[in-house]
Amino acid sequence: MYNWLLFDADNTVWDFSAAEAASLRSCLESLDVQWSKDILTTYRQINHAAWRDYENGLIDSISLRTIRFQRLIETLNLDTNATYLSTLYRHGLARSDHFMPTAKETLQVLRPHYKMGLITNGLSEVQRPRLKNTGLNDFFDFVIISDEVGVAKPHAAFFDLAFAEMNGARPEEALVIGDNPVSDMLGAQLYGCATCWMDLGGEKSPERETDYSIKKLSELTDILLT
Repeated sequence: MYNWLLFDADNTVWDFSAAEAASLRSCLESLDVQWSKDILTTYRQINHAAWRDYENGLIDSISLRTIRFQRLIETLNLDTNATYLSTLYRHGLARSDHFMPTAKETLQVLRPHYKMGLITNGLSEVQRPRLKNTGLNDFFDFVIISDEVGVAKPHAAFFDLAFAEMNGARPEEALVIGDNPVSDMLGAQLYGCATCWMDLGGEKSPERETDYSIKKLSELTDILLT
């Protein structure tokens, strides 16, 4: 049915939520800040808004690195520097090895049957070390990172760059697998690709109906290998 599988990275292959919480907690506790779930919730609200601005082209990736931490510092009245906190946090993420359930096993099963790409709205200094540290480089024929190419999903220009790596493949030959209803699902649908939504139980759902909806990646083997 498809020749290519295009995977989002965070909260699709890697468990970004777990890595995010672990890295942020380590950063703040190093500053003698008492960790709490409320702090994590506050940061995630700030971070989500910053990433939405980045994906909409309102800020660039350089500003993204620090603006979310400047906002967190101001909200929590912390005595630290946004650049320092951002650097510490990103170093923690780069060392993380949290996977989504069944993710690596599913990639191992699917790899002999499909060409595969990783397409991520992420920062190069985080994603590249994680690819190496978690042994994922060998699974993918190519990797597109928004920070490196200067455009993010859901914009068509991002998918143009992905398909330039795919030896003349047509959009209908690719299945895009991701968790984000807009950057992954809507972006891929508008480009003409089939979509598979990682439904992680959040409140949002894709604007348009997806071809498939799964709770964990192992469900892909039933869809694609039967």
